[in-house]
Amino acid sequence: MKIRKKNLAFFGGKKAITYKSPHWKWPPFSKEKYDSIKSYYLNGEKKNKKGYPKIVELFEKNFKKYQKTKYALSTNSGTSALQAAFFAIGLKEGDEVIAPALTFHATATPIFSTNATPVIADCKSDTGNIDPKSIKKLITRRTKAIVITHLCGHPCEMDEILKIKRKKKLFLIEDCSHAHGSTYKGKRVGSFGDIGCFSLDNNKLLAAGEGGVLVTNNKNFFERALLASDFAGRLQNEVKISNNVIYKDTGLGYKHRIHPVSAAIANSELKKINFYIKKRHKMLNYFSKKIKEIPGINPPITLKNSHRGAFYGYRPFVNTRELKNIKISTLIKYLQAEGMEVRFAGNKPLHQLPLFSNRRLGPKFLGKKTSLFRNYKKKGALPQSEKFYNTTLSLITFTFEKKSLINQYIKAFKKVCHYLSK
Repeated sequence: MKIRKKNLAFFGGKKAITYKSPHWKWPPFSKEKYDSIKSYYLNGEKKNKKGYPKIVELFEKNFKKYQKTKYALSTNSGTSALQAAFFAIGLKEGDEVIAPALTFHATATPIFSTNATPVIADCKSDTGNIDPKSIKKLITRRTKAIVITHLCGHPCEMDEILKIKRKKKLFLIEDCSHAHGSTYKGKRVGSFGDIGCFSLDNNKLLAAGEGGVLVTNNKNFFERALLASDFAGRLQNEVKISNNVIYKDTGLGYKHRIHPVSAAIANSELKKINFYIKKRHKMLNYFSKKIKEIPGINPPITLKNSHRGAFYGYRPFVNTRELKNIKISTLIKYLQAEGMEVRFAGNKPLHQLPLFSNRRLGPKFLGKKTSLFRNYKKKGALPQSEKFYNTTLSLITFTFEKKSLINQYIKAFKKVCHYLSK
C-alpha cells in the first residue's frame, strides 16, 4: 500500500473515519432494562422479611448463582465493595497489602481507610496483570494480603498467585471490575480468592448506572463486609457470628448500600451478560485479525486457559521500531486526526501517582501517624508495568457498533502505519 504524506488527515488529507463521535455507545438500551425501572417506580420499594428491598435480594441471589459463591453483597460502587473487603479481612495499621501497578487507583486507595499500606508490585508486560515474581519479592513480615486486578478482563495467573497465598498464609482480594464473566481454567474470576469485587458503573459490561458487588464463600467475611456497608434491619437479621453481633445495631456507621433502581437494572442485565460477551468477542476478534496484518500494531494477547469475558477496554501494542521509532504520542495525534477515538490509557501506573509515590503527600496527607510507604522512582522503578503502559493504545470496546465503523478504524491504522513504516 503506497501512502503519501499528503494523504494523512494530519497533513490535510481526508479522514478515514467519517462517523460522528462518540463511536462507542454504552450501555445498550433494552426494553427489559426499561421495564425493570418502570416496574420499580410503579410498584414502590417492596421490602423482604429481612428489611431491605426485594429487588436487591433477588439480584444478589442471581449474582452469587452466576459466580457460584455462597454469599453476595451489593454496594453503591465497586470502590465501596473493595473498602468493605479490606475491612472484612481485618486489615489494621502496620499491615501491608501488595497491589498491582496497572489498575485504576481505587483498587488500592480503600486500603488507606483501614490504616494499612499499599505496596505496589510490577505487572507483566504482555497482559498487564500483576507479576507473581514481583509479589514474592515484596512480601515481608508485615504483608497481610494481596489484591489483584484482572486487567481488561484477562485473568491473572491464578495458579501461581494461589501458591503464594497458601504458602505465606495471605488473604487474596480479586478486583474483577473489568472481568465480568472472565474465566481461568473454566472457573470464574472472583471465586478464587477470599473475596471478589465487581463494579457496576455504566462503562462496565454489567452496567447499572452505578453500583458494586462483593462475593465470598466465607460467612464471617460476608458479615464484616455487611457491617462496613449497611445498617438497620438487614444487620439485625443477617449478622449472626458473636464477634459481629455486638455491632448489629449500628454497623460501622457507613451507608454504602446499592440503590434499588441500580439493583433492578443489574438484575435485568445479568440475564443478557453471556449475550453481551459473545457479541463483544465477535467484534473484537474480527478487529484483532485485521490489525494483525498492519505493520507496527499487534492485538492484545489472550493466554492459554484464559477467557477474557467482559474484555473491558481494547489495548493493542505498538512496535515503534516498525514505525521508524515514532513517538507514540505523535502516532496518537495522527490517528486522532483520522477521526479515531484513541488515547493513552487513562490511568498511569500507581507508583507514578503522587498519592502512592510521595511520602509526604501520601500517608501524612491522610492523617496517618506512621509511614511504611515504599519510595518509588518516577521512572524505571517497575519496568514491565511502564513498558505495558508506554507501548499500548487505548481504544473503544467495540460491541454493537456497525462493522463499517470497525473497517474505517482498520483503514485509519493502515493509512498511518503503512506511511510510517515506509
